[in-house]
Amino acid sequence: MNQINSYFSTLIVIAILVAVLVSIESSVLATTQTGAMSSTTTTTNDSQSQIEQLNKTMAELESSNNPQDIATLAYIWGYPLVSEVRLVDYSTSPNVPAAPSRGPLNTINNFQSYPTSNFTDIVRINVDTLYSFGYLDLEKEPVVLQVPPISGRYYTLQFIDAYTNNFLYIGSRLNDTTGGTYLVFGPNWKGDVPPGMKEIKSPTNTAIIAGRIFINGPADVPNVNAIQDKLTLTPLSVFGRNTTSTTQPLTAETNASKQVPIGPQPTLIPTTGIKIFDEISKDMADNQPPVADSEVLVKFDSIGIGPGLTPSDTKNDTIRAGLENGIAEGEKIIDEKIQNLGMKVNGWLVNLDVGNYGTDYLLRAAVAKFGIGANSPVEAVYPSTFTDNQGENLTGTHNYLIHFDKGQTPAVNAFWSITLYNDKSYLAENPINRYSIGQHTEGLKYNPDGSLDIYIQHASPGTEKESNWLPSPSEEFSLVLREYNPQDAILKGEYQIPPVQLIL
Repeated sequence: MNQINSYFSTLIVIAILVAVLVSIESSVLATTQTGAMSSTTTTTNDSQSQIEQLNKTMAELESSNNPQDIATLAYIWGYPLVSEVRLVDYSTSPNVPAAPSRGPLNTINNFQSYPTSNFTDIVRINVDTLYSFGYLDLEKEPVVLQVPPISGRYYTLQFIDAYTNNFLYIGSRLNDTTGGTYLVFGPNWKGDVPPGMKEIKSPTNTAIIAGRIFINGPADVPNVNAIQDKLTLTPLSVFGRNTTSTTQPLTAETNASKQVPIGPQPTLIPTTGIKIFDEISKDMADNQPPVADSEVLVKFDSIGIGPGLTPSDTKNDTIRAGLENGIAEGEKIIDEKIQNLGMKVNGWLVNLDVGNYGTDYLLRAAVAKFGIGANSPVEAVYPSTFTDNQGENLTGTHNYLIHFDKGQTPAVNAFWSITLYNDKSYLAENPINRYSIGQHTEGLKYNPDGSLDIYIQHASPGTEKESNWLPSPSEEFSLVLREYNPQDAILKGEYQIPPVQLIL
């Protein structure tokens, strides 16, 4: 629990994040055991009871006409919208320090170095892929996305709308290996798609493209950089001219001032006070809400929340009190959902419902706070654990083993890996500079019977086992299992992940 709270306090979301965009890859929920280990799956009654209570709470909020309940619902509903718009505004502002994930609107911004333990810009960064981010403002014109041929290598381009729903993927999972030119346009654009371009309609004017390209260790960096250099975004009005993608004559003017936009950290949302509802209203005006949300939008309007409105100006004391209390109550409910994002089994958490939320506003908000930009499970699943098979927090003072029986490593069509993070959710410094281990780890040794053992501990397990060693820090840590292009066994919750066994 301490590690989760530390995660919230240190979270600086950069896009997608970190999916796990970023981390990001996010969030959570189902596991079991394999092979010679017990095949028992355990789900606590307490967890199920909490989930049911949260569902009941949301149903009551959605049916209530009480101003505080409506404000609480509006806060939960608007949380992901504000999170993404703030992320885009901050990442594209010329007034914030330069970073690999930042740059002008409607351009591609690349991570071009292999991350190490010195990298602390993003929590839970993965070391399997290099990121490429495009922050889009499609209000005034479309942009042209050019994707080079990418074959023999995993890659994905994830398209995220302003409400954090994934609305499209391009990548190796879909056999998109020959490249192409795409016209990306907003919901209100009326025009002809130029010949030779494939169309991509975004449901909202604000959107993010989160690219991930597989990297096979530090030596592979130049090869991936060469691909990234050919991945471009260009405003339609200048496409084909003798210019660069940084020319943006028709982009929005939101970042033209000298002011530094508010950062994307989740801790800064509730501290905005009731003006957060003004921000939600403005962002709604810029990004039309989903049609499925029409019923709750009517409720929001009844207390002055909606496109073009400024609810903080209300003279109604009851509504003002409701807005003020709705923030605290909304935060409480979101945090409770984060602790119950799904079933916890054998210490592992994994969520098979993220990425496309429909009207599940609480799940959408919880994922946005835990790790905005979560991949849809069909693209990648990220089980995570903070505890061992005894239910105790993982710590460098103990040694652990993960044992996969023969043929029971994660059922994926691309690849899998396990990444270790310190108690601040960053890569942990270690003597062999190994931050993850998986099927592409050079020298990984399988046992004579075809099974696989992974040793997780602070000190070397010995020369014979070092090939399978994932070094841990001396303090507490957590693990994320990344499963890229998971097979049906994972997507249906049938694949069983072995627990992290405490070695006594």
